[in-house]
Amino acid sequence: MKKKKNYLDLVLYPNKSLSLTSMLFLSSIFVVLSFLISLYFINNGAWPVGAFLFLDLFIILLAFKINYNNSRKCERIILNEKLFIKKINFKGIEETIKIEPSWLRLKVKCKNNSGHLEIISKGKSQIIGNYLNVGELKKLAKEIKKALITRERELSLNF
Repeated sequence: MKKKKNYLDLVLYPNKSLSLTSMLFLSSIFVVLSFLISLYFINNGAWPVGAFLFLDLFIILLAFKINYNNSRKCERIILNEKLFIKKINFKGIEETIKIEPSWLRLKVKCKNNSGHLEIISKGKSQIIGNYLNVGELKKLAKEIKKALITRERELSLNF
């Protein structure tokens, strides 16, 4: 059996601002500081300030958790006889989308310094790379176009 040739095999990851160790370190600093400051205000009779400090702490820890979970997701783009987009969420659950590459169009949509790459084929669209900046999206679109051209050239020569 003939092995399928991959014309493109890319894995896209979001930029990580904090590692797990850094997040735990910062979280523990916030917990200790909030506890000490809350104790000071509670001892001076201003218990609502302590309560609001713990509310702020909860919101900060929730933001850290959401950021960490978002940094664990990735997307894999594989081009052989079809284009496969595998989206893996932070829980490790994989969703695979199969697209016909012969009718493929790519659109880079930008707003400020962020955006996404829209892959359109036969009226269906798929959005990838919404965590990449505009320069990275344009580079990604060029890589995919180059692989599509190589694929079409080799398929037409083998026909």
